[in-house]
Amino acid sequence: MTTPSTSELLVEETRAAERLRILLIAKECKTLEEFVKRLLELIDASKR
Repeated sequence: MTTPSTSELLVEETRAAERLRILLIAKECKTLEEFVKRLLELIDASKR
């Protein structure tokens, strides 16, 4: 087993942060529709 490179660790941490961000958004939403709307807003914001 080799030690992950700095860039691999950064990718791993970024993915973990995104999963946590999505989980926090899900906990804030009261309905599935609201959750989907928030996710679409998040996607749109990332395209800018």
